[in-house]
Amino acid sequence: MVNPKLRILMVHWDGAGNQPPQRALARELIRRGHEVHVLSHDSVGERARSDGATFHHLPTARQYQDTDRIGDSREELAFLFRHCWAAQAYADDFLVVAAELEPHLILIDVALCSVAAAAAALGMPAVRVDHSIYMPGGIGSLTSEFADEETSGMLQRASAFFDAVPLVLVPSYAAFNPEQSFGPAVRHVGPIREPANPRPWPRRFPERPFVLASLSTSFQDQAATLQRICDALSLLEVEALVTTGPAMPPEAFHAADHVELRRYTPHDEVLALTDLAITHCGHGTVMACAGAGAPMLCMPMGRDQHFVASRVEALGLGKVVDHTATATEIAEAVSAMLSNSGWKHAAVGFAAGVQRFGALELAATLVQQVAVHQRVEASLAQPI
Repeated sequence: MVNPKLRILMVHWDGAGNQPPQRALARELIRRGHEVHVLSHDSVGERARSDGATFHHLPTARQYQDTDRIGDSREELAFLFRHCWAAQAYADDFLVVAAELEPHLILIDVALCSVAAAAAALGMPAVRVDHSIYMPGGIGSLTSEFADEETSGMLQRASAFFDAVPLVLVPSYAAFNPEQSFGPAVRHVGPIREPANPRPWPRRFPERPFVLASLSTSFQDQAATLQRICDALSLLEVEALVTTGPAMPPEAFHAADHVELRRYTPHDEVLALTDLAITHCGHGTVMACAGAGAPMLCMPMGRDQHFVASRVEALGLGKVVDHTATATEIAEAVSAMLSNSGWKHAAVGFAAGVQRFGALELAATLVQQVAVHQRVEASLAQPI
C-alpha cells in the first residue's frame, strides 16, 4: 500500500534541545514524499528551509533565539513562558497558518501551551512532540509558578488536549524515565537522528584519557563555569576537548596545551573515544553520551537539567557536582571517575542495550499512521 502524500505542520520554537530531533523527523518525513511546513522563530528559518521544509514566519509573536541573553535560570523560564510557551500571539499566528494550510496533521512541541490550547478549539488532529524525559504534565510542571488566572486556564486546556492526543512522541531512552508505566499513546523512540559517519579524530596525546567538556549551546551565563573546567583539566594528565558553543568565542578562555578549545565539534566525532564527558546535562547531550557509552560528570545549571542529571546518577552513568564547584573540586571529581573503571563499564553496558541514534524511521511511521487514521475517520464522518 502506498502512503498518501500528507501535509504536516510542525509548530516549535528555537530551543537548544528541541531542534535536533524535530529537524531529523522533518527530514525523514520529507524523504518519504510528504509536505512539511514549519512555524517557528525566524532564527529557525534557514535551518528549516535547508531541511526541505516550507518555513512560516511568526508575524506577531515575539522573536527569540536560543543564544539570547535573558538572565538567570528563573528569569529565562519566566521570559519563555510569557513570550513564547504561553503567548497568545503565538497561538494567534498558529491559527492563521493552520487555517491557510488545513494540514492533515499538526506536530506541536510540548512546551507550546498556547498553541495546544488553540488546536484544542480547532479540533484538528495533532501529535505532541517532546524533547526531554517524558513528563505526564508536560511543561506546565516547570512553569506553573509563572501562570496568572488567564494562563492557568490555558495550561489546563493544553494539558487536557495533550492528554487526549493519539501519539506522544518522546525522543528519549525510556530507561531514563523514573515512571515505567505509560499510556498507549506515549512512544519512546530514542534520540532520533540520522546515523553519523564521523571523521577520525586526530589524537594529540593518545596515551592519556580523553575528556570532552561541553556546556549548553544556548546562553546560560556559563562562561565562569567553563573557565573553571578549563582550569581543572589543565591540572590533569589528560587530553581534553572543550567546546564553547556559538554564544562564546574559544579565544575568551585560557587553558593548558593539552586542553583544546573549539567553538563547535560534532559530538559523534569524539564520543566513541571519550573516557569522560563533562556536561551541563542538556537532554540531547546526555542522550548522545549515553548512547555512545561515555560516562558523565554532570554540572546542571537550570531548565530541566537537574532532573536529567538525577536520572544519569540514578542509572549509574555518572555523578553530579554543582556548577559552582571550584577548579580543584572539578579536577578531583574528574580524576576520581577516570581512575574507577566501573563508570566506563556501566556506560558501555547501557549503550549496548539501546539504539544509539534512536528509531527515526519508526517515529516517522507512527506520525504517518496517526495522520492516515485521522483522514480515514474524517472521510467516514462526511455525510453520504
